[in-house]
Amino acid sequence: MCSTGGGAWTGDGRPVARRTPRRRRATPRPATRDASAVLQETSPTVARRRVGALEEAFGSAWVTAFGVALRAFAVSRLVVWTAGLVTILVLGWAESRGARLDPLWSCRPTGTGIDALVAPGCRWDSTWYLKIAEAGYTSADPARSAFFPLYPALISIVSAPLGGSLLAAGLLISWGCALAFLTLLHRTVAAARDSATATTVVRVAAFVPPAVFLSAVYTEALFLVLSLGALVAARRDRWVWAGTLAAFAASCRSIGVLLVLPLLVEYLWGRRGARPVAAPAGEGTTTREVTGSAAAALGWLRGAWRSRRPLRRDVLWIGLVPLGVVAYAAYLGVATGDPMGVVRAQGDWERMFLTPIGGLAAGVWVIVGRAGDLLGLWYMAPLAPGQLPGLALARDVVLLLVVAVAIAALWWARRRMPLSWVVWGAVSLAYPLSVPSMQQPLMSLPRFAMACFPIVVALGLWAHARDGRMRWLAPLLLVLQAAWTVLFVSWTWAA
Repeated sequence: MCSTGGGAWTGDGRPVARRTPRRRRATPRPATRDASAVLQETSPTVARRRVGALEEAFGSAWVTAFGVALRAFAVSRLVVWTAGLVTILVLGWAESRGARLDPLWSCRPTGTGIDALVAPGCRWDSTWYLKIAEAGYTSADPARSAFFPLYPALISIVSAPLGGSLLAAGLLISWGCALAFLTLLHRTVAAARDSATATTVVRVAAFVPPAVFLSAVYTEALFLVLSLGALVAARRDRWVWAGTLAAFAASCRSIGVLLVLPLLVEYLWGRRGARPVAAPAGEGTTTREVTGSAAAALGWLRGAWRSRRPLRRDVLWIGLVPLGVVAYAAYLGVATGDPMGVVRAQGDWERMFLTPIGGLAAGVWVIVGRAGDLLGLWYMAPLAPGQLPGLALARDVVLLLVVAVAIAALWWARRRMPLSWVVWGAVSLAYPLSVPSMQQPLMSLPRFAMACFPIVVALGLWAHARDGRMRWLAPLLLVLQAAWTVLFVSWTWAA
């Protein structure tokens, strides 16, 4: 205690604190407890201490985000792996298709029944990434150049401490990146809205059927965490990180170089608020308040244009993005003698360049053709010998529905997300529609949509906009995800 009047003072006028004697407290004797009670209390106490230590190190918001991401990912992976194992038990290994699509048995490293444990994570393009990780690119197999190098390079690096197991390394990278993506997604949406909305968005992201590829030896998880990280960094005005992460994304997938567009949009018209995901400005409006979609879109564009920001020197960091593709082309020039091999390889997959409208029209025309073939009006060649016309028609209809849902979700969320995110969603849909396959124009569209996080965020925001939607949407998505897994594990095209 200190005395403020009449007490002792130091030479500079500060009061000197007086010490008052303290009474000694009697030390209570510890009560004897049963050993079982001690054990029961120790485990929760240790768990709380560990959580507290994590919150102190990383922050409670990040710990919460990771917990939500881990639970959603665990539930969805339980569905995926259960469906995959049941598929192998019921349908077998599909030896004929497996031998044709995986001649090196990359997805069956032991040749025994234990390979069923990794089957839900290794099919189709997984064999290409494992092959590249093992042997690199070569002029003898130019089709490999269609697969960008970052993911197989990481597989090769991570496999070293794992005894050279490329498959284990690929699964470890995909699982780790999937958890990182879902955690960052929750943290970003929670900072803009609230934790409940972020939880719904993360659950939708983990439960949608194409999320099967988040845990497979595919580039989806890695690309998602890089692209989301780049746009979040840009939203926070950290352009060094934005350009660097986007450059890595450009060396991961061909569409990565187009991250230049949303980054420029974010630089010029973004950061109108501190929140990465805008609050739902139009949520709760009635039809009377909407004067028309064209007028609303025009007003939205005018508002964005008025928010234009001046250029500064830090805009140059966006120039790092194309370096990912340039570095890959240079490497192909050395390894295969063809720096343009990444472009020429698209011919091996029967893809050609059209406009997005042209690709969408081709998808509709194929559906009309297969419907006419099914009705006996004309003949249309099947995708594979002996394939039922009805199966091909059903698949093309599902692909078209996925495109329609993605477009509708982006349009619904156009005022609920940053402009740069909406642009990235539109670009991510327009790009695959512009380079359709000749036989199946909408091939792989669900997987491409999954790799575009704004579409997933839009679906999550829609699911949370009204109470009760997730009660039926979550089970429906998980059932569809199980069905998607059955197709994937049985070597039936599900991408």
